[in-house]
Amino acid sequence: MPPSPGTGPTAFVLAGGGTKGSFEVGVLQYLVGEEGILPQVVTATSAGAIAATVLSQARTREEFVARVDELERDVLAWRHSDHVFGKQPWLAALDGTRLGREVHQELTEGTRPPFPLTPSTVLAGKGFGGKGVVPPTSSDRHLRRQAKRARRKRQRHLLGLLAGAGRRLPRVRRHLRTSGSSVLNLDPLESALRDGSDEGVCAVDPALIKRPGVQLRLAVTALRAGTLRYVTEDGTIVESDARSPAPGAAAGPVDLIDGAIASASVPMVFPPHPMADDDYVDGGVVEIIPVRAAAALGATRIIAVVAVPLVLPRDERDYAAAPAGSIGLRSMGMIGVAERQLANLDVRLPEGTTLTTIDPVVDVVGLFEIEPGLLRINKDYGWLRAADVMAEGDPGMLADMADGTHAIVEARRVAWRLEEALWRAPRRAEADAGSLALVREQKERIRDLVDRRKQLGFRIPEGCAAWWTEYEVHAGERPVWLPASPALRPA
Repeated sequence: MPPSPGTGPTAFVLAGGGTKGSFEVGVLQYLVGEEGILPQVVTATSAGAIAATVLSQARTREEFVARVDELERDVLAWRHSDHVFGKQPWLAALDGTRLGREVHQELTEGTRPPFPLTPSTVLAGKGFGGKGVVPPTSSDRHLRRQAKRARRKRQRHLLGLLAGAGRRLPRVRRHLRTSGSSVLNLDPLESALRDGSDEGVCAVDPALIKRPGVQLRLAVTALRAGTLRYVTEDGTIVESDARSPAPGAAAGPVDLIDGAIASASVPMVFPPHPMADDDYVDGGVVEIIPVRAAAALGATRIIAVVAVPLVLPRDERDYAAAPAGSIGLRSMGMIGVAERQLANLDVRLPEGTTLTTIDPVVDVVGLFEIEPGLLRINKDYGWLRAADVMAEGDPGMLADMADGTHAIVEARRVAWRLEEALWRAPRRAEADAGSLALVREQKERIRDLVDRRKQLGFRIPEGCAAWWTEYEVHAGERPVWLPASPALRPA
């Protein structure tokens, strides 16, 4: 149960986290739509900054509900990575090659949290979650042979990548001189925020954000000045105290969409974004959860919405043999983000100020992954998690319900993984035998967990029956041999 708030303004603090920010959309749906909580202060970083620009166009409850619904439509409109991310020219020069595909995949699908087991290993009786699976012991000689084979395999793979891209490399080198500061760019997202998109993303109107009633702070990091700053609702750039204008020309004003894109420009993944007299990158380099800024603006009830789990689950991938990109994302990305998040939440707040944190425990979608089914699951997770955190009652029962929420999400995640294998099988004979039965087991588990939640008086979102009566969302058409519905077995 959250602590009793003070009498001052309410702040929503929307953290960074790439497309994991879909979790935040579900949280906002619950806070605004179910609890009727409206912010007078919004501070945000990166993915949270994108959501904040949409949300901060509202002033009345009806407007906030409409803007949150708009956020949901925006996120669910993303069907492919190119709806959000563009390729830098050097990477685009590798289009059609294995090397180009692999680099792009490492940063998008490759950031997906690992599934502990494949459908085949589940069918072999090893269970979900990998618990109790003990690797066989190996002799030193056997381990050395394995390492040698792994090195040879990596060398052959690398040679194959380079051979396939050989003719493109001169062009790649030329483009690297001008676009080599990053791999991807946010041009498609910026265009959608300014003008809307064919996929259904709505344009943001900065004039609505400038109106009195909501104070906005988008966290950005100034590379030349070497400091954290914020872009305000009227486009002024202020210093790290969230109030004092930056000196001279550094204060802008700047375009608010530029501020949101700068806040989301993760270093080395996306290029720095010029504003005023500096080049800016993601505010999450310093402040991924800008609680301190919300307190500085006088908020006495602060609700921090986190997109990346505060405690990272163990990742069993062999990082000694992993590509450099995977190692960088795990160390400087996920581990670094988790540590900064804990530091950002561990701030001394003024007397009478309360802080409520709504955070995920299950890691559902990758940092830069556009997978509609997983984005939807993560959004629904945010709704349930917010309901758990904001609920009042016996602490033991609340903890039990929170465990149930995580179990629902993990079961949906496993069901999605099993269904994905079925979706990709061109013929029934090539699908994993028994996979549909395993999908049904997960659907039954989800139904039972939701029923228990209802019986204990906890809220559930509208339409959640689809979680166990329908398939999760997948790219492409359902195979003709697959039943129209994963119908549950008779009780």
